[in-house]
Amino acid sequence: MKKVIFTLLLSLLPFCAIAQPCAYEQVLQKMTMFYDKTYPSKIDIQKADFSSLILDQSTDYLGAIGVHKKRLVVIFSSAKRDPKHPLVYEVAGKTRVGKNIRQFKGRIILTQFVSGKSEDASGELNTKNSGVQEEGVAVGDFTLDEYEDLPATGIFKGKVLLWWFLSKKGKIEYNDGYLMADPYLNNAYIGTWTSKQTHKSQQVSWGHYRVPCAGDLDMGAGEFSPAPQYYKYGWGEYIKEIKAKYPNAFKD
Repeated sequence: MKKVIFTLLLSLLPFCAIAQPCAYEQVLQKMTMFYDKTYPSKIDIQKADFSSLILDQSTDYLGAIGVHKKRLVVIFSSAKRDPKHPLVYEVAGKTRVGKNIRQFKGRIILTQFVSGKSEDASGELNTKNSGVQEEGVAVGDFTLDEYEDLPATGIFKGKVLLWWFLSKKGKIEYNDGYLMADPYLNNAYIGTWTSKQTHKSQQVSWGHYRVPCAGDLDMGAGEFSPAPQYYKYGWGEYIKEIKAKYPNAFKD
């Protein structure tokens, strides 16, 4: 899944231009824009298990909350598929905004599956010799409850998009086949956070490799890079963390 076509790299660039607020349908359209959706799916949705995608830790989540796009850290610690309702996943984890760390429990219900095979510039299916039967995006509704009796707790609600592929062995895998494309993102969560104390809602989004619906927060081309005006909202801390791991990061 490491083969990335040059034309796809160019055509995916609009990912970077999605402005906030945006709807999850816009992100979904970009993810599936090359798919031949007439391709007959081989997946039995009632048997396919997406829990490994939900728990994927190939990279940390990048997230933002509110009008100031404060840095939001999200970690999923468990995802269990309901044996009686195979499209339902019980999840748990924790969030952090600034110094506030909160635990959550919740549920993801998969509601839509867009699958197909994408074509390269010559019209050939780019999955032909890649060990992939098909690929697509699973869309679901998520509800995450910061359940602790603490201030600044709330409920996250919205849509999640999981980009997957079906291996030759018939297993659902995390789709990193377009990882080398600059605007690539996966495991995108887009919705709201509603305070239990004030009952006011804020826009929220997080994802792998990019913040979906980031607007002017993300000024990066080859990789996510927060704009300087947002450093005071937690993103300066992010820059320090990345530089500590990768001393040459963010250098001109």
